Order: sequence, then C-alpha cells, then structure tokens
Amino acid sequence: MEFTITSAAIATLISALTSALVTLLLSNDNKKRHIDDQLDAIIKISIQYPYLESLTFTTTWIPNKNSNKEEYLRYDAYCILLFNFLSRVSAFYKYDKKKIENYIAIKDWIRIHKDYWQNPETSYENIDSYDEKFREFINYYLK
Repeated sequence: MEFTITSAAIATLISALTSALVTLLLSNDNKKRHIDDQLDAIIKISIQYPYLESLTFTTTWIPNKNSNKEEYLRYDAYCILLFNFLSRVSAFYKYDKKKIENYIAIKDWIRIHKDYWQNPETSYENIDSYDEKFREFINYYLK
C-alpha cells in the first residue's frame, strides 16, 4: 500500500511540474508574440509618418516640444509608445544587451530619439514613468 501512495504522489508531482512548465512556456511565448505585435505596430506608424524616424526631424524636438503643431504632438505620442516598447523588450530579455540587440536595433532607436528622451515635454516624465534600471539602460547607449 505504501508503494501505491508513493507512486501516486510521484505521478501527481510529475504531472503538476509538467503542467507548470507548459504554462510557463506558453506564457513566455504569448509575451514574445505581444512584443512582436507591438514592434509591427511601431513600424507601421513609422511607415505612415516617416519623419518620426528622420534625424532631420527628431533633432528639431527641443525647440518645438511645447508646440501644438500636429507633427510634434504625434512625435511625443510616438516616443511614449516607442520607449514603453523598449522598456518591455528590455524586461523581457532581462536587460541582456546581446539578446536585445539581436532582436531590434535598439542603439539606433535610442540615439535617433535621444533629444526626446533627454528633454521630454513634461519635466521628469521619464524619471517618473520608467524604473531606474531602464533609465540606466537607455543612458548607457547615450554615453
């Protein structure tokens, strides 16, 4: 009888561990799919409004950040979307620079939008919106 109880306990434990592992793998896959979808959305926006990724435009952010011009309002919203995405990607890959750089051209994105990052429309916006690890990660690329 002890053998039966032990066998049943082991089988239950193996079943529970297998179930937990499958759930974890599916969850991770769903997170990656969600990140991929966000990347696709950002790319579609940048195709529709190519100036959002143009250094000629992005370097004009600082003197125009309080402007009510539609293109700067759109750029502000785009950058919020972009940096939120970069934050999620960084967390997903646990801030592993090589993995992140293999997935997206993060250096280029951060450097193109550095004026926005360093001078958001609202003072302290990035400090208040993102955790310290992400801010340090972004600033690493801006050195």
